Amino acid sequence: MKTLAERLGEAKYCSYIDGMNIEQIQLLKDILSVPTKTHQEERLVNFLVSYFDRKEVGIMKDDMGNLMIVKGEADYYPCVVAHTDTVHPIDSDYIDIKEVNRWNTCGDIKAALTGFHPETGEPSGCGGDDKAGVFVCLQLFELFDNIKLFFPVAEETGCHGSKAVSGEWFNDVGYIIQFDSPTNNTMSKTLMGRTLYDDQSGFSSTVMGLITEHGITEHQAHPYTDVATLGERFELQCLNLAAGYYDMHQAEEYVIIDDVINAITLGERLITTLGEKQYAKRLEEQTTVRILTA
Repeated sequence: MKTLAERLGEAKYCSYIDGMNIEQIQLLKDILSVPTKTHQEERLVNFLVSYFDRKEVGIMKDDMGNLMIVKGEADYYPCVVAHTDTVHPIDSDYIDIKEVNRWNTCGDIKAALTGFHPETGEPSGCGGDDKAGVFVCLQLFELFDNIKLFFPVAEETGCHGSKAVSGEWFNDVGYIIQFDSPTNNTMSKTLMGRTLYDDQSGFSSTVMGLITEHGITEHQAHPYTDVATLGERFELQCLNLAAGYYDMHQAEEYVIIDDVINAITLGERLITTLGEKQYAKRLEEQTTVRILTA
Protein backbone atom coordinates (compact mmCIF):
# COMPACT_ATOMS: atom_id res chain seq x y z
CA MET A 1 0.00 0.00 0.00
CA LYS A 2 1.36 3.38 -0.99
CA THR A 3 2.09 5.97 1.67
CA LEU A 4 0.36 9.35 1.65
CA ALA A 5 3.59 11.04 0.57
CA GLU A 6 3.87 8.65 -2.39
CA ARG A 7 0.30 9.28 -3.46
CA LEU A 8 0.55 13.03 -2.96
CA GLY A 9 3.71 12.98 -5.05
CA GLU A 10 2.46 11.05 -8.06
CA ALA A 11 2.97 13.80 -10.59
CA LYS A 12 5.19 12.90 -13.52
CA TYR A 13 8.66 14.49 -13.63
CA CYS A 14 8.15 16.36 -10.37
CA SER A 15 10.72 16.89 -7.66
CA TYR A 16 9.73 17.04 -4.01
CA ILE A 17 9.85 19.62 -1.25
CA ASP A 18 9.07 18.45 2.28
CA GLY A 19 6.79 15.65 1.05
CA MET A 20 4.90 17.75 -1.51
CA ASN A 21 5.62 17.81 -5.21
CA ILE A 22 6.24 21.01 -7.15
CA GLU A 23 2.66 21.16 -8.40
CA GLN A 24 1.26 20.96 -4.89
CA ILE A 25 3.63 23.61 -3.57
CA GLN A 26 2.54 25.86 -6.44
CA LEU A 27 -1.13 25.22 -5.68
CA LEU A 28 -0.59 26.15 -2.03
CA LYS A 29 1.23 29.31 -3.12
CA ASP A 30 -1.55 30.13 -5.59
CA ILE A 31 -4.23 29.81 -2.91
CA LEU A 32 -2.27 31.95 -0.45
CA SER A 33 -1.69 34.58 -3.16
CA VAL A 34 -5.43 35.23 -3.64
CA PRO A 35 -6.56 38.32 -1.67
CA THR A 36 -9.72 37.71 0.33
CA LYS A 37 -11.42 39.46 3.22
CA THR A 38 -14.75 39.08 4.99
CA HIS A 39 -17.52 40.01 2.51
CA GLN A 40 -14.87 40.16 -0.24
CA GLU A 41 -14.32 36.42 -0.76
CA GLU A 42 -15.30 36.29 -4.44
CA ARG A 43 -11.72 36.02 -5.76
CA LEU A 44 -11.00 32.89 -3.75
CA VAL A 45 -14.46 31.41 -4.36
CA ASN A 46 -13.97 31.90 -8.12
CA PHE A 47 -10.52 30.30 -7.87
CA LEU A 48 -12.08 27.24 -6.22
CA VAL A 49 -14.95 27.04 -8.71
CA SER A 50 -12.38 27.03 -11.51
CA TYR A 51 -10.44 24.26 -9.74
CA PHE A 52 -13.51 22.05 -9.35
CA ASP A 53 -14.86 22.78 -12.85
CA ARG A 54 -12.18 20.39 -14.09
CA LYS A 55 -13.40 17.61 -11.79
CA GLU A 56 -16.40 15.29 -11.86
CA VAL A 57 -18.19 16.77 -8.85
CA GLY A 58 -21.33 18.54 -7.84
CA ILE A 59 -20.79 22.26 -7.25
CA MET A 60 -23.25 24.52 -5.43
CA LYS A 61 -22.82 28.17 -4.49
CA ASP A 62 -25.49 29.94 -2.48
CA ASP A 63 -26.44 33.61 -2.50
CA MET A 64 -23.94 34.44 0.26
CA GLY A 65 -21.03 32.88 -1.62
CA ASN A 66 -20.77 29.69 0.45
CA LEU A 67 -19.32 26.96 -1.76
CA MET A 68 -20.38 23.31 -1.43
CA ILE A 69 -18.72 20.40 -3.22
CA VAL A 70 -19.85 16.77 -3.32
CA LYS A 71 -17.79 13.93 -4.80
CA GLY A 72 -19.02 10.36 -5.26
CA GLU A 73 -22.04 8.66 -3.74
CA ALA A 74 -22.45 7.67 -0.10
CA ASP A 75 -25.19 7.23 2.48
CA TYR A 76 -23.17 9.46 4.79
CA TYR A 77 -20.27 11.62 3.68
CA PRO A 78 -17.27 12.81 5.64
CA CYS A 79 -17.27 16.60 5.33
CA VAL A 80 -14.20 18.83 5.56
CA VAL A 81 -14.40 22.58 6.09
CA ALA A 82 -12.26 25.71 5.71
CA HIS A 83 -13.48 29.30 5.52
CA THR A 84 -12.63 31.54 2.59
CA ASP A 85 -12.32 34.93 4.29
CA THR A 86 -9.33 36.45 6.06
CA VAL A 87 -8.85 39.67 8.04
CA HIS A 88 -6.21 41.28 5.84
CA PRO A 89 -7.14 44.39 3.81
CA ILE A 90 -7.18 44.01 0.04
CA ASP A 91 -4.95 46.65 -1.54
CA SER A 92 -3.44 44.76 -4.47
CA ASP A 93 -4.49 42.24 -7.11
CA TYR A 94 -2.41 39.49 -5.55
CA ILE A 95 -0.17 38.67 -2.59
CA ASP A 96 3.47 37.93 -3.35
CA ILE A 97 4.11 34.57 -1.66
CA LYS A 98 7.72 33.76 -0.86
CA GLU A 99 9.47 30.76 0.64
CA VAL A 100 11.17 31.57 3.93
CA ASN A 101 12.43 29.78 7.03
CA ARG A 102 10.40 30.16 10.21
CA TRP A 103 10.10 28.68 13.72
CA ASN A 104 7.57 26.00 14.60
CA THR A 105 6.23 25.27 18.09
CA CYS A 106 9.14 22.92 18.82
CA GLY A 107 11.72 25.64 18.18
CA ASP A 108 12.81 24.10 14.87
CA ILE A 109 13.36 26.21 11.77
CA LYS A 110 11.20 24.93 8.91
CA ALA A 111 10.41 25.81 5.31
CA ALA A 112 7.46 28.19 5.30
CA LEU A 113 5.43 30.50 3.07
CA THR A 114 4.58 34.10 3.86
CA GLY A 115 3.10 37.09 2.03
CA PHE A 116 4.41 40.46 0.86
CA HIS A 117 2.84 43.42 -0.90
CA PRO A 118 3.84 43.12 -4.59
CA GLU A 119 4.70 46.81 -4.92
CA THR A 120 6.10 47.87 -1.55
CA GLY A 121 7.67 44.56 -0.51
CA GLU A 122 6.26 45.01 2.99
CA PRO A 123 4.77 42.01 4.89
CA SER A 124 1.08 41.92 4.04
CA GLY A 125 -0.33 38.77 5.61
CA CYS A 126 -0.72 35.57 3.60
CA GLY A 127 -4.10 34.63 5.08
CA GLY A 128 -3.03 31.18 6.19
CA ASP A 129 -6.04 31.48 8.50
CA ASP A 130 -7.75 29.82 6.78
CA LYS A 131 -6.33 29.43 3.27
CA ALA A 132 -3.96 26.76 4.60
CA GLY A 133 -7.12 24.90 5.61
CA VAL A 134 -8.55 25.40 2.12
CA PHE A 135 -5.49 23.68 0.65
CA VAL A 136 -5.79 20.80 3.13
CA CYS A 137 -9.40 20.27 2.05
CA LEU A 138 -8.40 20.17 -1.63
CA GLN A 139 -5.79 17.51 -0.94
CA LEU A 140 -8.26 15.39 1.01
CA PHE A 141 -10.71 15.77 -1.87
CA GLU A 142 -8.12 14.16 -4.15
CA LEU A 143 -7.57 11.24 -1.75
CA PHE A 144 -11.16 10.05 -1.28
CA ASP A 145 -13.83 8.81 -3.67
CA ASN A 146 -16.74 9.96 -1.49
CA ILE A 147 -16.41 13.27 0.34
CA LYS A 148 -18.08 16.63 0.82
CA LEU A 149 -16.30 19.98 1.13
CA PHE A 150 -17.81 23.14 2.59
CA PHE A 151 -16.13 26.53 2.12
CA PRO A 152 -18.11 29.12 4.12
CA VAL A 153 -17.77 32.88 3.87
CA ALA A 154 -17.67 35.47 6.64
CA GLU A 155 -16.28 33.29 9.44
CA GLU A 156 -14.05 35.97 10.90
CA THR A 157 -16.92 38.21 11.99
CA GLY A 158 -19.15 35.51 13.47
CA CYS A 159 -19.59 32.48 11.18
CA HIS A 160 -22.31 34.20 9.17
CA GLY A 161 -21.95 31.87 6.18
CA SER A 162 -22.40 28.78 8.33
CA LYS A 163 -25.39 30.28 10.09
CA ALA A 164 -27.13 31.01 6.78
CA VAL A 165 -26.29 27.91 4.70
CA SER A 166 -29.20 25.63 3.83
CA GLY A 167 -29.46 22.61 6.11
CA GLU A 168 -30.63 20.27 3.35
CA TRP A 169 -27.10 19.85 1.98
CA PHE A 170 -25.97 18.49 5.36
CA ASN A 171 -28.66 15.81 5.62
CA ASP A 172 -26.25 13.09 4.48
CA VAL A 173 -23.14 14.38 6.25
CA GLY A 174 -21.80 11.94 8.84
CA TYR A 175 -19.35 14.19 10.72
CA ILE A 176 -17.43 17.40 10.09
CA ILE A 177 -13.69 18.13 10.29
CA GLN A 178 -12.51 21.72 10.04
CA PHE A 179 -8.87 22.75 9.64
CA ASP A 180 -8.80 26.14 11.33
CA SER A 181 -6.74 25.85 14.50
CA PRO A 182 -3.35 27.58 14.63
CA THR A 183 0.19 26.14 14.54
CA ASN A 184 0.83 22.38 14.50
CA ASN A 185 -0.20 21.15 17.95
CA THR A 186 -3.60 22.69 18.75
CA MET A 187 -7.23 21.73 18.35
CA SER A 188 -10.50 23.10 19.67
CA LYS A 189 -11.82 21.34 22.75
CA THR A 190 -14.62 23.86 22.99
CA LEU A 191 -15.98 26.64 20.81
CA MET A 192 -18.26 29.31 22.25
CA GLY A 193 -18.03 27.40 25.54
CA ARG A 194 -19.51 24.19 24.15
CA THR A 195 -17.77 20.93 23.33
CA LEU A 196 -17.46 19.93 19.68
CA TYR A 197 -17.53 16.20 20.32
CA ASP A 198 -18.53 13.68 22.93
CA ASP A 199 -18.15 9.92 23.23
CA GLN A 200 -21.59 9.05 21.94
CA SER A 201 -21.11 6.42 19.21
CA GLY A 202 -17.45 6.13 20.31
CA PHE A 203 -16.39 9.16 18.28
CA SER A 204 -13.78 10.71 20.57
CA SER A 205 -12.33 7.36 21.65
CA THR A 206 -11.88 6.50 17.97
CA VAL A 207 -10.08 9.69 16.96
CA MET A 208 -8.04 10.90 19.93
CA GLY A 209 -5.25 8.36 19.62
CA LEU A 210 -4.64 9.35 16.00
CA ILE A 211 -4.75 13.04 16.85
CA THR A 212 -2.15 12.60 19.59
CA GLU A 213 0.08 10.57 17.25
CA HIS A 214 0.19 13.61 14.97
CA GLY A 215 1.46 15.88 17.72
CA ILE A 216 -1.78 17.64 18.60
CA THR A 217 -1.66 17.84 22.38
CA GLU A 218 -3.06 21.30 23.14
CA HIS A 219 -6.85 20.97 23.48
CA GLN A 220 -7.95 24.58 23.74
CA ALA A 221 -11.02 26.69 24.43
CA HIS A 222 -11.41 28.79 21.28
CA PRO A 223 -13.96 31.57 20.72
CA TYR A 224 -15.57 30.28 17.52
CA THR A 225 -15.21 28.87 14.06
CA ASP A 226 -17.67 27.31 11.63
CA VAL A 227 -17.98 23.85 13.20
CA ALA A 228 -19.32 25.46 16.38
CA THR A 229 -22.32 26.59 14.37
CA LEU A 230 -22.56 23.56 12.08
CA GLY A 231 -22.30 21.00 14.87
CA GLU A 232 -25.08 22.64 16.84
CA ARG A 233 -27.33 23.21 13.82
CA PHE A 234 -27.04 19.67 12.46
CA GLU A 235 -26.31 17.76 15.70
CA LEU A 236 -23.10 16.20 14.41
CA GLN A 237 -19.77 15.35 15.99
CA CYS A 238 -17.08 17.79 14.83
CA LEU A 239 -13.37 18.48 15.07
CA ASN A 240 -11.32 21.61 14.49
CA LEU A 241 -7.66 20.78 13.91
CA ALA A 242 -4.34 22.55 13.39
CA ALA A 243 -3.81 23.78 9.83
CA GLY A 244 -0.16 24.89 10.08
CA TYR A 245 -0.55 28.67 10.12
CA TYR A 246 1.29 30.90 12.61
CA ASP A 247 0.96 34.54 13.77
CA MET A 248 -2.62 34.59 12.53
CA HIS A 249 -4.13 37.94 11.61
CA GLN A 250 -0.68 39.55 11.61
CA ALA A 251 1.18 40.99 8.62
CA GLU A 252 3.98 38.49 9.36
CA GLU A 253 1.63 35.48 9.27
CA TYR A 254 3.24 32.35 7.81
CA VAL A 255 2.42 28.75 6.91
CA ILE A 256 4.84 25.91 7.64
CA ILE A 257 4.79 23.33 4.85
CA ASP A 258 5.56 20.32 7.07
CA ASP A 259 2.64 21.22 9.34
CA VAL A 260 0.25 21.42 6.39
CA ILE A 261 1.39 17.95 5.32
CA ASN A 262 0.80 16.73 8.87
CA ALA A 263 -2.76 18.09 8.72
CA ILE A 264 -3.41 16.30 5.42
CA THR A 265 -2.01 13.02 6.74
CA LEU A 266 -4.07 13.26 9.92
CA GLY A 267 -7.19 14.13 7.95
CA GLU A 268 -6.69 11.10 5.73
CA ARG A 269 -6.24 8.77 8.70
CA LEU A 270 -9.27 10.16 10.53
CA ILE A 271 -11.58 9.83 7.53
CA THR A 272 -10.30 6.33 6.76
CA THR A 273 -10.92 5.31 10.38
CA LEU A 274 -14.31 7.00 10.83
CA GLY A 275 -15.55 5.89 7.44
CA GLU A 276 -18.87 6.77 5.86
CA LYS A 277 -20.98 6.66 9.03
CA GLN A 278 -22.99 9.24 10.88
CA TYR A 279 -21.85 10.31 14.33
CA ALA A 280 -24.66 12.21 15.99
CA LYS A 281 -24.03 14.59 18.86
CA ARG A 282 -26.37 15.31 21.71
CA LEU A 283 -27.01 19.01 22.07
CA GLU A 284 -25.86 20.43 25.37
CA GLU A 285 -28.61 21.80 27.54
CA GLN A 286 -28.58 25.49 28.29
CA THR A 287 -27.55 26.27 31.85
CA THR A 288 -30.56 27.30 33.90
CA VAL A 289 -30.12 30.65 35.63
CA ARG A 290 -32.04 30.93 38.90
CA ILE A 291 -32.99 34.38 40.07
CA LEU A 292 -33.44 34.60 43.84
CA THR A 293 -35.82 37.15 45.24
CA ALA A 294 -36.34 38.26 48.81
